[in-house]
Amino acid sequence: MFPPFFLNIAEDHFSGGRPGSYREQRRFLNMLRFISNDLCASLVVFGVNEAAEAVRGEGQLARRMDEHFLPLWDDDVEFSRLVQTLIAAMQLERGSGLSVQSPRIILGITGGVTSLVFTMIKALSIDAIETGKERITDEAVQSWQPVWAKHSWTVRNQP
Repeated sequence: MFPPFFLNIAEDHFSGGRPGSYREQRRFLNMLRFISNDLCASLVVFGVNEAAEAVRGEGQLARRMDEHFLPLWDDDVEFSRLVQTLIAAMQLERGSGLSVQSPRIILGITGGVTSLVFTMIKALSIDAIETGKERITDEAVQSWQPVWAKHSWTVRNQP
């Protein structure tokens, strides 16, 4: 038996900006089903809600897969470590030294969704480089506005 075959179904395969028609999406899902059958391979699919909905629409594929969701982050030490690790990975010239409040603001803006946390830290890092500060400051976190329009179910309260 083959080892698991990993496949990432990206959001653009199934969302409003999709590259293919409904029929092309069905062909793609049929291809997944045949890969699973012909290769006797297990499919591990990672994706967004739109991808999960598309897979649910293909009966045979849906019966073969279990859905597992990443939990949302909580305001705890693990989340603070995640934020610190991501900032360190950005390799900015100066240390950021954020206050305890900044991770809480990040959590509030992103709703604890992992991909949005990564997006926010990346955007803050780009801003830090473009402004020449080479560090993420508490002020930058407080003033940052989300750029994800369709994921903005979390609305930040303005003081």
